Amino acid sequence: MKILLTHCDYIEYEKKKKAIESAEQTDTDKERIEECLVVFCSAEQGDDESVAEKTVAEIKKVAEQVHTKTIVVYPFVHLSSTPAKPAVALSIVIKIAQSLKKDYEVHRSPFGWYKSFELKCKGHPLSELSREIRSAAQEKTILVNKPEKKDPQASRGKIILDRRNLPPNDHRILGEELGIFHLSEEVGAGLPLWMPYGETLRNILIQFMRQIEEKYGYRYVSTPHITRGHLYEKTGHLPYYKDSMYAPMNIEGEEYYLKPMNCPHHHMIYNKMVESYRDLPLRLAEPGMTYRNELSGVTYGLIRVRAFTQNDSHIYMTPEQLKEEFLGVLRLFKEVYAIVGVKDYWFRLSLPDFKNNPDKYTGDPNEWAHACDEIRNAMKEFGTKFVEEEGEAAFYGPKIDVQIKNSLGKEETIATSQVDIVVPKRLGMFYIDANGDKKTPIIIHRAILGSYERFVAYLLEQTEGKLPVWLSPVQVKILSLTDRNAQRVKEIYEKLIACGVRAERDLRQNTVDYKIREAEMQKVPYTIVIGDKEEASGTLAVRARGEKPRFGVSTEEFLARITKEIENKL
Repeated sequence: MKILLTHCDYIEYEKKKKAIESAEQTDTDKERIEECLVVFCSAEQGDDESVAEKTVAEIKKVAEQVHTKTIVVYPFVHLSSTPAKPAVALSIVIKIAQSLKKDYEVHRSPFGWYKSFELKCKGHPLSELSREIRSAAQEKTILVNKPEKKDPQASRGKIILDRRNLPPNDHRILGEELGIFHLSEEVGAGLPLWMPYGETLRNILIQFMRQIEEKYGYRYVSTPHITRGHLYEKTGHLPYYKDSMYAPMNIEGEEYYLKPMNCPHHHMIYNKMVESYRDLPLRLAEPGMTYRNELSGVTYGLIRVRAFTQNDSHIYMTPEQLKEEFLGVLRLFKEVYAIVGVKDYWFRLSLPDFKNNPDKYTGDPNEWAHACDEIRNAMKEFGTKFVEEEGEAAFYGPKIDVQIKNSLGKEETIATSQVDIVVPKRLGMFYIDANGDKKTPIIIHRAILGSYERFVAYLLEQTEGKLPVWLSPVQVKILSLTDRNAQRVKEIYEKLIACGVRAERDLRQNTVDYKIREAEMQKVPYTIVIGDKEEASGTLAVRARGEKPRFGVSTEEFLARITKEIENKL
């Protein structure tokens, strides 16, 4: 049994069409449930009554953790590659729902139908969890039966993308066509491989963020990919995130984990660097690789992956510095987004709801109130558009999320900035104030671009792959008309490379029309053609993306134009 548990503000679903002939008949075609735990579930071959019992126990455990008494059981066969037969799956789903009804208000979506659905996930650390539940017999089978060795030449690591219902600007289509990333079955679902062009784009963004963050006073650090479990126990992350973390590794009798976040490591650097209030604020930054244990069925291109690099930062400060530091974060958002072309975004201020969900939030209510007021005042002073959402704060403090509409018109979060008033106390972090007293710092967790994977997906979809010149992996492609022009192509190429322009040569013996068409399909910003006429006159034939060619352009004129565009990030 595979289940995906999502803590939601609401879910609304509607029957559309029978998926199987024996689809379950129900009295209603449409239903909306508020404040609920949605359990997407897929029964698998070999599941039995013991699996149903274990599944109920897991659901109850999560429902207790998120403090809900309403559960929606939603059959979702796509979570499994080896689903049980429909009759068996339905009987298991019914058993699960009936068992839960003893303690919860339970809703069950109809079995065997294609359904449209819409939900709003709450977004806290426990709001998206997955489980894989097996019977004792299934566990034994896994231990005894070794997987069959596959002929690597037979599959060549292909994951097939069904494009039929995808818009042409879907980042998975563009990523494949433009050579940005590749998903290999042999590497695993949710583990994207950055192709040369993709790594170039990713590195440009990382270097851009480093340049601009260092201008804002950030100091770059680097942290390891594995860490002692003891650290995550001290921070309190292990109880909240364990189900999203990979299983621990035993190293010399001690448990180590692949890191699911960078913050605990940055906190250790704070402890080494800070003694006095004079050392604050301290702004640390890192393009940090992190790992989350996602079911293969819910991974999604670059949007939802198992390994990703965060544009991560942690700002340590006194309570009096909170408003000004938060204003600094907002200024950074504005400057970065203006340059990289993020438009039509807004902020969501996520606040606690102590009245209806007091157990979710820890710490001093007065400190919570101070943090909420300072963020709200900073947002108002900055004059940016934002909405408030009660009950959406993290367990350790209020936050803002950056919201956009994706290519399908659905709302998504691309970045976040969170205030932490809880973890510093748990770790015993302190500084000495002006009176010689020990005080606890406040932390802002901040990711302007979110993860680089998700941000690249956003860029591809928003630009339809037509990246601005400064971000394009290949900025200029130089084409030869005949073999006679190869030497001149080489000279132009070397001049461009010397000026820091990312250029490629195409000296193949294809027709020039074929080469131009290929460069257009690769969405290269500039294409230069060198033929006998251009070689004789010492000029270039330049075609800007989507425009007609210009003839007689001098090399100096073109170099001045493109270097200016790159410098001005156009």
